[in-house]
Amino acid sequence: MMTSTMTSRSSPGAADASASGSMGRAVIVTADDFGLSRAVNAGIVRAHREGILTATSLMVTAAARDEAVALAHENPKLDVGLHLVVCRGRSVLAPERLHGIVNAGGDFAESPVAAGMRYFFNRSIRTRVHDEIRAQIELHLKLVGRLDHIDGHLNFHVHPVIADMLIDLCTEYHVPCMRLPREPVFTTLALARDHTVRKIVESVIFRALSRRVRRKLNARGIRSTAALFGLHQSGHLTEEYILGVIARLPPGLTELYFHPAADLGGPPALEAQSEVAILTSHRVRAALDEQGVRLTSFAEVSRAIARAPTVVPKD
Repeated sequence: MMTSTMTSRSSPGAADASASGSMGRAVIVTADDFGLSRAVNAGIVRAHREGILTATSLMVTAAARDEAVALAHENPKLDVGLHLVVCRGRSVLAPERLHGIVNAGGDFAESPVAAGMRYFFNRSIRTRVHDEIRAQIELHLKLVGRLDHIDGHLNFHVHPVIADMLIDLCTEYHVPCMRLPREPVFTTLALARDHTVRKIVESVIFRALSRRVRRKLNARGIRSTAALFGLHQSGHLTEEYILGVIARLPPGLTELYFHPAADLGGPPALEAQSEVAILTSHRVRAALDEQGVRLTSFAEVSRAIARAPTVVPKD
């Protein structure tokens, strides 16, 4: 069985990557949906080569997956994690092995609400869901060769049923980091007051889910960041907003996540193109330097964990 590169863990009580006080303020800049399309792949690679992007997460069954994997190997400093898909995407396992989860073509439900309710209430499918999550992890390891972090398409990785399975598998495969979508909503609202009601509702839901997951991550020694931005302003990111976030970054480790895409002739959404511009902006890079914020990655966190001495709890 292939595993990730992490070989040791800190004590459970120190499991959160927010315990990065020696790092001062640091950010992991990530992009979701690697492999979704050639335009997404191009946007991600440009943001990494020419900008501040340090990490991405791969959709292992997406249409441009093979190109994304080749690009990952061409760019070894790009930290490629797994973008777990259990809604709005295709399965790794054959449809006949996932009865009640995917359709005859291997497609998951398009509705997040329908999918979420099905996973929560239909106990008969849970073993098959677990098998599919394992299959996505193993395919990622086969394609990329290492796995330092996992997040989820539409943040389904913090769904109570999915999260419990995923945390067990992260422990088994020694995956050291997992995203917690807990954004400081009042910081976001201070910078962008659009869609206030939607942002507050999202915050209540995702903070509750993240609080539950964080306890479980801590118990297993799996790391997360102290804060995250990109959830509530997704699809509406601007350079001014990101500059405002940088000026307000809390101590420790923060994740900034994006959904960039480049124009390859069949233009993606303008919002996705603008995110490439933000990630390659000289103003954004200068703001990080001026604020003394260090760029890092989940791979670096993994290496730091591996170097740290194992703490043996006292009886």
